[in-house]
Amino acid sequence: MGIFSFFKKEEDPENIDYMSIAQNFENKGDFSSAIAEYEKLISIMYKNKPESMFRHIRKKILNCYINLGDYDKVFELWNTQYNTAYYGAKEIYDLIKILEQGQRIDLVMKAYDLGGKKLWPNKIEFLIKNKKIPEANSLLNELLSTAREGDPALPNLWMTKAKLSMSLLKWEEANRFLNKILEKNQHNSEARKLKEFCLKQIKNE
Repeated sequence: MGIFSFFKKEEDPENIDYMSIAQNFENKGDFSSAIAEYEKLISIMYKNKPESMFRHIRKKILNCYINLGDYDKVFELWNTQYNTAYYGAKEIYDLIKILEQGQRIDLVMKAYDLGGKKLWPNKIEFLIKNKKIPEANSLLNELLSTAREGDPALPNLWMTKAKLSMSLLKWEEANRFLNKILEKNQHNSEARKLKEFCLKQIKNE
């Protein structure tokens, strides 16, 4: 080592191209190193600046955690990146689809809680898919109790309710909701077939 190496001036951190370094790591699939460089970029170049100025970098960090499969961190950062005070159900549903792919049912349920009533129909479908029938039925009852007459979504909710009632062997209840559907549209073939089946079950009870 030469004597002048001891006096070598360290490179100014603000002159380092952290973005390019991070993207290079990301392109190579080294997402942990990419996160570290993105974090350096924020701490050095955006120190004491409003978060809105480096939100695009936070999004890159978030994508790295998605690629790492660290869904706990994804959930944590998503709430910062897409605060529900400023963003709506769409952003929460995007998070839910990511968490579903990672099979993190616990975090999916937390995300649905954040999404609120707008995502209740999706939450009901999710509960049914995961065989949580009583929970789905309870939430659907609450949704139906607040639905307005004339809501175009009502026939679909009635059909879901009828099928849930059938799965719980509540034939008369199922038949009642199928009648509602047929009152709106007597040509609904699915409702007619299910009604025939329900009537047979009621007769055999």
